[in-house]
Amino acid sequence: MTNKTILLLALVVCIKIGNINAQEAWTLERCINYAFENNITIKRQNLSTDLQKNELSQSKLNRLPNLNSQSTYGHSYGYTWIQEAGQNVDVNTRSFSLGIGSSVDVFDGLSVTNTIKRNRLDLMASLALEEEIRNDIALQITSQYLQILFDKELLLVAQEQYEVTSQQVRRTQQLVEAGSLAKGSQLEIKSQAAKEALNVTQQENNLNLSLLNLAQLLDLEDVANFDVVSPIIPEIAHMKVENPVDVYSTALTLMPQIKGADYQLESSIAEVKIARGGYYPNLSLNAQWGARANWLIDDPNNLNRSLSDQINSNKNFFVGASLNIPIFNKLQTRSRVKNARIAVLDAQYQLNQQKLNLRKEIQQAYADALGAYNKYLSSSLAVESFKESLRYTEQKYNVGLVNTVDYNVAKNDYLRAQSDLLQSKYEYILRSKILDFYKGIAIVL
Repeated sequence: MTNKTILLLALVVCIKIGNINAQEAWTLERCINYAFENNITIKRQNLSTDLQKNELSQSKLNRLPNLNSQSTYGHSYGYTWIQEAGQNVDVNTRSFSLGIGSSVDVFDGLSVTNTIKRNRLDLMASLALEEEIRNDIALQITSQYLQILFDKELLLVAQEQYEVTSQQVRRTQQLVEAGSLAKGSQLEIKSQAAKEALNVTQQENNLNLSLLNLAQLLDLEDVANFDVVSPIIPEIAHMKVENPVDVYSTALTLMPQIKGADYQLESSIAEVKIARGGYYPNLSLNAQWGARANWLIDDPNNLNRSLSDQINSNKNFFVGASLNIPIFNKLQTRSRVKNARIAVLDAQYQLNQQKLNLRKEIQQAYADALGAYNKYLSSSLAVESFKESLRYTEQKYNVGLVNTVDYNVAKNDYLRAQSDLLQSKYEYILRSKILDFYKGIAIVL
């Protein structure tokens, strides 16, 4: 590999990094807010919530009386009793009737009351599910955002290592020309430079893929010009996560998946009361008003009376009460009550399962955070140790006291230590943010 090739690779790497930095940058907050406003899953859940609101509104309106009117108009052919003539006459007549009626339930086994309660709980459960979806999306975005920051730092490390090796290529050529190193050392260091150039390209591909994943998570159309802001993240001084038992205790009162399951349980209990309402009588009040009129189509004797006169003469008004007492309905009410009670048990199991899942998630996040923190401490020591070892090996290499193989081993050890340090750093940040999230603390970088 010639020096011109090395310089060309370095130029390509720098240009690619510059292009990335010139792209539009999004903050984590902007990503999350954008997803909340545009995510289709959230929008669909909003529609489900609107449906629940309508159900609740309608159940309240069911307390009101109904009011209906009706009218009929028709022709009749054949014998018809004519009051004015006092006999049945074979004539053609027209008829008209008008009526209006209303009814209201006085007692329905508290079915309407319990339905309102159930629908209100279903609405609260829908709102909780909406919040749960938002939380899941926020955590997904945060995880992917941190992955991008991790890939960016890995890319910078790879670029720095490549630049150092490029300098060593020129230094090695000088040592070979001076006779301090064999020709093979020059070939080996050039080979190392080529590997590190490839590593830069691979890390850049990883970064582009991570950016694409986040852009697709946000459902963005223009993914080519997408980039994120790299905030200043301080080094980890000490572990700042609480005991998982305390986090779990707090999360039980805050997490929407627990609230939603609890609302579903209460809704199932209300459904049992609705079903039991079928055992009780139903009492309703009714009121009706009606009137009718008839005309002869052929009226040579002028027997027809005016419409207003007939309505006044033929109107009627009815007020009454209806009592429906269930005696036997093929045990349908009994089966409905049984099914509702089974649904209560299932809802209780779902609530218990949600609590178990939450506890496991918190325990896992704490274990991951603790492991990442311990790995970070070890990696920090390893980075310092390998850095010093590389510095010492590089000094000996520059005067021809060690060969290229030993130098590359020291350099690769330092690179792996840096990668492990970055991985543990961002793993700890993610898990600690998740634990904070369970405590009701907003995710902020």
